Amino acid sequence: MNLSSAIATRWRSSPVAAGIALTLLATLMFTIMDTIGKSLTASYPVQQVVWARYFFQLAWILLLVPRIGVAALFRTTRPGLHLGRGLLLASATFFFITAISVVPLADAYAITFTAPLIVTVLSIPILNERVGWRRWSAVLVGFAGILIVLRPMSGTVEWAMLLVLVTATCFALYQILTRIGSAAVGETALMMLFYTALVGAVLASVIVPFYWRPVAPADWLWMTVVGALAVTGHLSLIKALTMAPASLVAPFAYSQIIWALGLGYVWFGDRPGLSMLIGCVVIIASGLYIFYREAFLEKKLPST
Repeated sequence: MNLSSAIATRWRSSPVAAGIALTLLATLMFTIMDTIGKSLTASYPVQQVVWARYFFQLAWILLLVPRIGVAALFRTTRPGLHLGRGLLLASATFFFITAISVVPLADAYAITFTAPLIVTVLSIPILNERVGWRRWSAVLVGFAGILIVLRPMSGTVEWAMLLVLVTATCFALYQILTRIGSAAVGETALMMLFYTALVGAVLASVIVPFYWRPVAPADWLWMTVVGALAVTGHLSLIKALTMAPASLVAPFAYSQIIWALGLGYVWFGDRPGLSMLIGCVVIIASGLYIFYREAFLEKKLPST
């Protein structure tokens, strides 16, 4: 066996490598999903696109019922928490799709990458966590990156970009509630995914009749694909986190900006500006440092 074959074999057999590969797959699925969603907003209201995302995501999850049973999806000791998670994620989805109907995908992703920074800030009052000066410095640098992307001094801040910042805040709160829920005994990742899909589908189904437009046959297929991509992406990410530590795979979620730049250029002809690229690098660097510090602190803490 030559050296390249040996490396390839080791990569395929490594759980960490598989976890990283699944994370990259998940980010690709999510980016394709958002790309299709952005395309659909040219013909349908945002409310209808959000409905399609959650309705078909729920439909694909329900296909698993014969295999795992209904109880496995509904069983929880914290229904209120999952209701809150679902509302936050549905809100984040609505705000994000509204934003990307106006601005390029990559620009929007650059701002959503601030979610780990917002989690760090909100973890102090919500989770009673202690944040040292190093992580505070990373947060400040990350928010400086936001200013580079938004360019407030130019007087031309896009309202949709501010909406993306609201998206990042909703998603950060969703992540905090997910962290709380996953720590509870008996709460499974698939069940948590089901509740977010259920809440989003019910909420969107109540709202969408007021905005409904007739759907072309080909677009029904695209809407179904959006739901399938959502399920595939989430399940890939869940599997990745069971195969490798979160501190190792989480930084690879930033690969989403690469997919967004490529798909944005091919699908919509988007060309990123220099300020967006510089700001994105600053935001990602600060986020990566926070991941590094959290992983470092976890190793320093005594086992309980």
